[in-house]
Amino acid sequence: MAIVSENPTYAGLSCCAQPDAAYSTNGSLDSIVLLGTAVACVTYDSALERIKALAREPRATAVCPSNTHILGEARHNSEFARVLARFDLVLPDGMPVVWALNFRGAGLKDRVYGPYFMRHTLRHTPRPWRHFFFGDSEECLVELRRALVQLQPDIKIVGMLSPPFRPFTEADEVSFADTINNADPDFVWVALPGVRMERWIIDNQARYRRGVFLAVGDAFALLSGRQSFAPPWMQRMGLTWAYRLSKEPLRLGPRYLRYNSIFLFYLLWDVLRRRA
Repeated sequence: MAIVSENPTYAGLSCCAQPDAAYSTNGSLDSIVLLGTAVACVTYDSALERIKALAREPRATAVCPSNTHILGEARHNSEFARVLARFDLVLPDGMPVVWALNFRGAGLKDRVYGPYFMRHTLRHTPRPWRHFFFGDSEECLVELRRALVQLQPDIKIVGMLSPPFRPFTEADEVSFADTINNADPDFVWVALPGVRMERWIIDNQARYRRGVFLAVGDAFALLSGRQSFAPPWMQRMGLTWAYRLSKEPLRLGPRYLRYNSIFLFYLLWDVLRRRA
């Protein structure tokens, strides 16, 4: 059965609003539009330098590691496309994303996987850089703090907050904003379920004075040791999803079937349109 786009403004929203590729001042590729979203052609190191620059801005900024799920949802859903378009930096989180970018000339050797990027950033941002962690359970945050202190003994954790596991009320949002603004973090690491995380970051940006809000999903559970990483060989082959599926088939099976199919469909459709 063909997949019908829910994003009727795709051509005008993405392809016409920005070029297919953007270049930095030295002529290297800066970003490539993939399924309608501009994805940065970055490494762990260059992405780290970009978010350090964002942390110095006098406003709240947003960073999203993008895998097939995120890009497929944005292409298929015009409302989520508008959410993703407001992020300051979209990273190539999955190997299929990297392969698609390289097909367009990116020349990337690796992805910028959200949990690894969080670990890389924390290793290279000792004091006076300030970190806040928002999401997951109280138990996970306790274990995460212990793991992060071992990872970076000079880390400055200015706060951790486990939000209620229900839809947030206006009173909740006011309380979150007061807590995070008073902590004055440079980086706010956000771990909420699914695309709810990206929507929460963008919907609430105006409440925050400054700080880089990073959507890192399962990073808290992985870096705390509550979940295990896929073996390196599976990651290199783009099979992280298969490893996770083997751990949680009932929860992840329908999601992967839907969004991997959507990503592949639109990727092939765009290739054929470009060649035509």
